[in-house]
Amino acid sequence: MKRSLALGLCVSLLAMPVMATEKDTLKARQDRLSNELEESKKAQAETDAELEITEAERDAVKTEIHVVDDRLNELSEQIAIQQHEVDTARAELESTRQQLSVQEEYLESQKELVNERLRVLQVHEDTSYLQVVFESRSFGDFVTRAMTARTIAEQDRELIHNYLSEMERLESLESTQRTQLSFVKQKERELVITKQDLDRTAEKKRDLLVELNEQVEQLELEKMTRSEEQAVMAEQNRIISEQLEAIATAEREAAEAAERAKREAEARAAEERAQAEAEARESEVEEAPEVTAPTETPTNVSTSTGFVRPVSGYVSSPFGPRDNPLTGVPEIHKGIDLVNASGTPIVSSAPGVVIKAAPATGYGNVVFVSHVINGEIWTTVYAHLNAITVGAGQQVAAGQTVGTLGNTGWSTGPHLHFELHRGKWAPGQPNAINPAPYIGY
Repeated sequence: MKRSLALGLCVSLLAMPVMATEKDTLKARQDRLSNELEESKKAQAETDAELEITEAERDAVKTEIHVVDDRLNELSEQIAIQQHEVDTARAELESTRQQLSVQEEYLESQKELVNERLRVLQVHEDTSYLQVVFESRSFGDFVTRAMTARTIAEQDRELIHNYLSEMERLESLESTQRTQLSFVKQKERELVITKQDLDRTAEKKRDLLVELNEQVEQLELEKMTRSEEQAVMAEQNRIISEQLEAIATAEREAAEAAERAKREAEARAAEERAQAEAEARESEVEEAPEVTAPTETPTNVSTSTGFVRPVSGYVSSPFGPRDNPLTGVPEIHKGIDLVNASGTPIVSSAPGVVIKAAPATGYGNVVFVSHVINGEIWTTVYAHLNAITVGAGQQVAAGQTVGTLGNTGWSTGPHLHFELHRGKWAPGQPNAINPAPYIGY
């Protein structure tokens, strides 16, 4: 009886340092997790502010593009009107040139006649009246001849004057129309140049809008990712708190058990001393057997470090450097891809607690499981699932189904993306290690 009580006391005393060590480890990790969670929240606040500014800038550019497009439409209409004016002016100029050409041709054909008339008027203007007088047979005939000669002379002068006036008018009209045509063409060129400048401005604005849209999309993705990261870290923090509470409870129970064992041992020792004294009085001395601390491993500490394979199949993409199959950009693959038929059951690789079971950016349908093995935290990730069969906070055993294989999220075909993290899952997956050796690949 004495040996059993002593052994129980020793076991309790040995278990307490183990739990204290595990408690210190969990507490340190919880503190780091809380700090990283705060940093993530600060980063998200910065992302939100940058997103708000970028969206405002994008909206301003959209407004500017609308203004430029309206101005371009207005210029297009003005250019169309100006082109019509140019066509009209060109047609009028061509018509005037044709009239001028006709007049020139007619004048050329009458040139000899006009020149002869001019010579007659110039040389014989004064003698024509004497000729009319001498050749008249009577006074009446004289008057008639004189009036006829004057009429002919006046008609010749009028004819010549009209020709010259018409030529002058047409030449003046042609000059005016050339000037007008030059003016409207210059105006058209100015409008075209203005439109070309606006076209270039609009193109730059549209390029800027595309860039801003990409920035907004990236910031929204970053915001979404931050939110998911914080949710995972908060759940990990909750689980660690529960583990710390369980350890604290176990420590209290161990301390109480140790205190009870100590009291029982002291009572037994007192009883044995009393019995020994009684026996001594009878000259019989009994030596108490030596009690030694056990060397075996405490039964409440797990020694298992193995992980079961989450799904059978071949590895299509190992852990490490690769080109992203979707973007072609070089990256570090933080897990391994196991290919099998869609709908194949996916099992938990070790006993643990589900910290997330929902869609996530990139991962698609994903399950995160937190494990405590020999006082050390591990995290496994099961991504691109077709269906999820567990919920956050659920306890799972090794080999228990958590979902089915699928092709959700950023995936190019049915497969399981499996990650193993020595510690908690964190943004950027800094704790990811190659899971292949742990699951037999």
